[in-house]
Amino acid sequence: MQKFTYRAPRYAVDLPIELTTEASTLRGRCKEISKDGMRVELGEPLPPDFDGTASLTYLNIALRLRVALAHTGAERDGVKFIFESQKERADVARLVAVLAARTQTPGPRLVE
Repeated sequence: MQKFTYRAPRYAVDLPIELTTEASTLRGRCKEISKDGMRVELGEPLPPDFDGTASLTYLNIALRLRVALAHTGAERDGVKFIFESQKERADVARLVAVLAARTQTPGPRLVE
């Protein structure tokens, strides 16, 4: 029997982001987000062993949490969230809910 894994809904956004490691800070754009991770657009691809911290703010919601590389592409990389607490998981869920609710209002363009 084949097991199906369904991914969480993703929302297209265009938000500034910082990815930080011990050695450097990269600035770019978060182009897509879900409860599990996000797709980011940076000036250069992330290294295959990337593990760092993502900082992202939207309205009054500020996130700062660990991320690791999930996949890399020519123009965009995907990072997955590494939750260290239920509060972090709830904060991401809150941000995604706010972004999902704003699909019908002016502001960032969101697409599920």
